[in-house]
Amino acid sequence: MRDEHSDIVAGISGYTAWGWLYVQWLWVDERLRGKGIATGMLDTAEQEAVARGCHGAWIDTFNPIAEKVYRRQGYQPFGELPDFPIGRPRVFLQKKLP
Repeated sequence: MRDEHSDIVAGISGYTAWGWLYVQWLWVDERLRGKGIATGMLDTAEQEAVARGCHGAWIDTFNPIAEKVYRRQGYQPFGELPDFPIGRPRVFLQKKLP
């Protein structure tokens, strides 16, 4: 996503395989956070995954704020790596798609 100056201010990347969507990264510029942009990008990716025949989605994060966003979107934790990076857990979350 680009702003009026063509600067990149948000983005999402991932892939679908074996019936699953994996969201590799999702990023929104700090100035635009809290405006529903991440939710919209995630919704769009999930819709595309369903169109491709996916039954589930998964994502991982070590950012507690991002984890809250994903949980609000219906993602539930299924695993954790402690101290990845040091001092923070890396949380793995999944969601059943319609």
